[in-house]
Amino acid sequence: MAEPVDLVIERGVVLPMTGEDQLVWDGAVAVDGNRIVAVGTTADLRRAYEPRQTIDAREQLVMPGLVNTHMHLFGSFARGLVNDLSFTPWIQKKFYVTSKGLNPDNYYLGTQFTSIEMLKTGTTAFLDCGTYQQLEEAAVNGVRDAGIRAVLARAMADVQDDLAEFLSRSDKVTRENLEHAERFIATYDGAGDGLVRAWPCPIQVTSSSDDLCVGSMELAERFDVGVVTHSNVDREDIEAHDLRFGSRPIERFNALGILNRRFVGTHMAWLSQDEVRLLEETGAAAIHCPSASMKGAYGALTRGRFPELIAAGATVGLGTDGPAAACFLDMFREVHLTAVGHKEARLDWTVVTPYQALELATIGSARAMLLEDEIGSLEPGKRADVILLDLMQPSMVPWHEDNLLANLVYSGTGSLVHTVLVDGRVVVRGGEVLTMDEAAILRAMQKEAPRFVELAREWDAKFWPQDSTKPHVFRKGTFA
Repeated sequence: MAEPVDLVIERGVVLPMTGEDQLVWDGAVAVDGNRIVAVGTTADLRRAYEPRQTIDAREQLVMPGLVNTHMHLFGSFARGLVNDLSFTPWIQKKFYVTSKGLNPDNYYLGTQFTSIEMLKTGTTAFLDCGTYQQLEEAAVNGVRDAGIRAVLARAMADVQDDLAEFLSRSDKVTRENLEHAERFIATYDGAGDGLVRAWPCPIQVTSSSDDLCVGSMELAERFDVGVVTHSNVDREDIEAHDLRFGSRPIERFNALGILNRRFVGTHMAWLSQDEVRLLEETGAAAIHCPSASMKGAYGALTRGRFPELIAAGATVGLGTDGPAAACFLDMFREVHLTAVGHKEARLDWTVVTPYQALELATIGSARAMLLEDEIGSLEPGKRADVILLDLMQPSMVPWHEDNLLANLVYSGTGSLVHTVLVDGRVVVRGGEVLTMDEAAILRAMQKEAPRFVELAREWDAKFWPQDSTKPHVFRKGTFA
């Protein structure tokens, strides 16, 4: 007798992300409640299960939702306002605009807005690296109402260096940071029926004392969560850290005893060979944000060691960064840049295969968020975070056994997304978000925008660097 289940997605091409050779043609996924029950052929699952509802996925690709391990809710209103600056003034302007402009109402609005873009392009889970203090509840409510999965990592800084100069929404005392972070985690971890996880976030390595970093890891171990920071971002970050702490960031964290499975470092463009080894040995995660690196000239592609980390089996995730950085939240674009960017930088067409790039956006990112047992692949027992992509879009046709993954990575974008499930609930159908009023949210964002434009212009008038911030001089006809 067939077993009753809530849903069977059938007749699609199923990409479980459990191995490059595991594609199931005319495949199906059975879901009961918020969990995946089975993955197999349509014929097998029809015999085994009696669904209350079916989704016909003919000419669609069924795969796990993408996991964005680095973005910033606080950047929602700063898209396109912070450009063409070196790392330190770029961070300063971003903090100036957002710290002064955000309040609980527009932070909630921005959370819904970014969730719309992520859900519509296939992201079902994200990590917010720096949830603003005093605005945490608005972010939690926004995530809950959007129906997306999130790690909200509360921003902390107790060293008033250049990067934290305009971060007005941060405790300045180490003890206060940790006490408030503990209250944040105790209150919100598991909120939204489990969609929200709460982490501590010493937001910049140069802005966080040893005591703050060690205390953050102690909280993470006590509450069984992780710790995330921006680390080894570019040359400026490395030089500033060495001046203040006398070491490179990953070496410092290893010496402090906090480089472990719970540690997540984002950008990681400038790693030494010793730091690569330490990441491999400790299980700490490195998050790759290729688009932000290309826009900010960080060097993650030309200088980074992500191919070596991937080859060594280290934990590597993928992120878009926030709307103020890359300016988009489409993870399929990040997958594409990861797959092609390192080939160009290394002059090696064999590095980072299409499947490896997809792994970073699914199971790799899930592992970095300590959620690999819950999301990142389509397997029995895991949460039903599933996306369906329309294969009959021009960018995918013709598709067949010999080119499906290549087409998806080299020519696909989030515009392929048709249906999205988070925790077994359909939140996008036919490209339309079902949990929010998209048109009303977009209009509300436009209405709020002038305040942030005013703040950006104010920063430009008061603080724009006197030099051009350009590290090189280019002569006509040459690359110097």
